[in-house]
Amino acid sequence: MKNIKILILSSVLILLSACNNVDFGDINKNTNGASEISAASALAGAMMNYATITGRDYITKPTLYVQYQSQVTYTDEMRYNEAASSWFSYYVQTMSNLQQVININSDAANHTVILLSQGFPANQIGVAKIMKAVIAKRVTDTYGNIPYSEALDPSNVTPAYDSQESIYNALIADVKAGRDMLDASKLGPTGDIIYNGDVTKWKKFANSFLLQITLQLSKKFPAPSGMAATEFKSALNNAAGVIESVEDEAWFSYQDGAGFRNPWFANRTTDYFLSQEFTDALKGNAALNPTTNRTSDSRMSVYAKNSNDGVPYGYKNGSGAGKNQMSTTHYWNATSPLPLLTASYTFLNRADAAARGWTTENAANMLRSGIELSFSTLEAHSGVAIAADGPDYATARLADAVTHGMNKVISEEKWVSLFPNGFDAWSEWRRTDVPTLVPATDYLNNGTIARRYLYPVEEASLNGANNLTGISALSPATDNNSSKVWWDQ
Repeated sequence: MKNIKILILSSVLILLSACNNVDFGDINKNTNGASEISAASALAGAMMNYATITGRDYITKPTLYVQYQSQVTYTDEMRYNEAASSWFSYYVQTMSNLQQVININSDAANHTVILLSQGFPANQIGVAKIMKAVIAKRVTDTYGNIPYSEALDPSNVTPAYDSQESIYNALIADVKAGRDMLDASKLGPTGDIIYNGDVTKWKKFANSFLLQITLQLSKKFPAPSGMAATEFKSALNNAAGVIESVEDEAWFSYQDGAGFRNPWFANRTTDYFLSQEFTDALKGNAALNPTTNRTSDSRMSVYAKNSNDGVPYGYKNGSGAGKNQMSTTHYWNATSPLPLLTASYTFLNRADAAARGWTTENAANMLRSGIELSFSTLEAHSGVAIAADGPDYATARLADAVTHGMNKVISEEKWVSLFPNGFDAWSEWRRTDVPTLVPATDYLNNGTIARRYLYPVEEASLNGANNLTGISALSPATDNNSSKVWWDQ
């Protein structure tokens, strides 16, 4: 037995020694894979991933928080259940892809014929910087302090949490830098699935997005001479202009094929109905209407599946029988387009700034343009003839502004115009507390409409010390959905 053990041990030692000297060549290499990372593919992939992220955390929850919709089957999110949420898809193959585009094009050694054929390097970097800022804004608005400056370093598995204030400063700087790099005389990025490489439109997008970013800081910097107002005016007056027409808007267009379908398509329509609060607002009814509007709004014919009422919001056992769903033709469809940034929202932001005294523009004129363009862009993307109704509706709302206040009506019209973009609408509502939404009756938290998501559950165990710094910046400093992020305090 002793000799057998010695023989086995000797054989193992010989085998291990042999393994140390064997050259296995390219056995671990994928010889059929791409030899170089394609910046164009990385850019397109990031945009596609962001446009198609689906599920409760990534698309439906904010539409519930702003009472666009009511749940009728599983009602926990509508009632503000305290559950951790994922941010994985925002970082992986979205912001990380965009950072790769920036890194690849920033190294002159990579400026080969292949890379240059994908667009002038500065144009690729500029678009990637702007798009990365769009995604990062959503993440920080949703959670508060988040990993940002260290987040995309693959060697750092415990990235620090940046303060939301520093992130916003970085977003403004990056969007301006990206805008100013864009050169319309050079080839635009071929991986751009939003504007097809048209960097003139990207410049307008950047300025319009800066209006959105800076207004989000109006609680922290309300003064007409403050940082937010100064940056707002700088973007508005930039020579490249802002989005003022339907033709310059940013929309995602989808295809009925695996990987690039409208993200609503993956969700069960029978679980979500329009809230009666929203349908009453569109009909001009008084019952559950959280707005000052009492005028019939023909955008209902685009947003809603039929003319029925919606489901009253916030009840544990709400019934959807005979009620109104989001339009399955114009939104809940594999190929239905979805807006990223519109002329309507840009004009409404200009109205908002004018009403705050940030600019000398006429708030009423900006409000009218924002409303009318909302009708126009919906007609252009749905085929439903409602644009002609815009002027009369705008006139009625301007009269409401005289009675109820310009700021209030502007915020109410943003709420309607932004549908179904729940994240932007939720950020707007948290900033202004308009429209006057009543919390869910059968709430699961402390009875407060959710003002943020809880951090992902793995952050506490894998990045605990940094996660605690993020929590400490909330008000109150607890990882709850009723705590407020920095710009909301």
